[in-house]
Amino acid sequence: MITFQELVSLKTDILNTSKVKLVRHKDSRIEYKEVIKDKDELLEYQREQKRDIFKGADYIVSFIGQESTKSLFFGVFKVNGIGTKNSKFYYDLEEVKICSEFKERVIIDWGNNTRVWCQWYEKQDKEVLEILPKGYLGEFKGLTNFILEFDELKKMIENPDANRDWKNNLSSINGIYMILDKKTGNQYIGSAYGKMGIWQRWNDYAKTKHGGNKTLIELCNSSDNYQKNFQYTILQSLPSNLSNKDVIKIENLYKEKFGTKAHGLNEN
Repeated sequence: MITFQELVSLKTDILNTSKVKLVRHKDSRIEYKEVIKDKDELLEYQREQKRDIFKGADYIVSFIGQESTKSLFFGVFKVNGIGTKNSKFYYDLEEVKICSEFKERVIIDWGNNTRVWCQWYEKQDKEVLEILPKGYLGEFKGLTNFILEFDELKKMIENPDANRDWKNNLSSINGIYMILDKKTGNQYIGSAYGKMGIWQRWNDYAKTKHGGNKTLIELCNSSDNYQKNFQYTILQSLPSNLSNKDVIKIENLYKEKFGTKAHGLNEN
């Protein structure tokens, strides 16, 4: 067994010579589940607290709570100061590159007392349960059992070795997929066929943001990072031996079902 403190000590001694707090962010509220999907929003969420919870700390080491007592390492932040905002304490937090190679990879056991979400670093021995491969997206849940944000899609495509199950499954089938614009509620229906199936088509989206679709290009050009509004999901998987003509026929049926040509993002 190795503890998180021992793992960090292999890289640096700075946390052993500073005042440090461990923080575990976990909330059952729907709005929080949306916040943790966007790293910038999570950083803002962390800065604002009802109580002076980071009092006396030079650094905070942040984790995202998972199932049971598991906690995923999110990063190390230097506490540069404190003020007030919206009648709450507002911290000037600066992310530092301490053990950044373990960010979103190291899972620890927080221990039995998960209700104490902020603890002093030097008083704890948090067991490291797992070190995930770099770029690991998570367990593949089935072809029609997931929704990916754009950043998740990009992470998956850029790290194929860490996400072999995703690549093997998505490259072995043709299919009909949907892109949802969360900002407007509009939908785009597309199809993937040929070599590498859905994996190859989604690779285009990860690299270009819009996959060459005229309407999506216009949206991406309308503002910076507009692609972060996009969600990707598979509506139906199709066998790889199905003809291109038959795949397009099924795609057109879905466009009619969802009305994406009249009210959505499909132009044809």
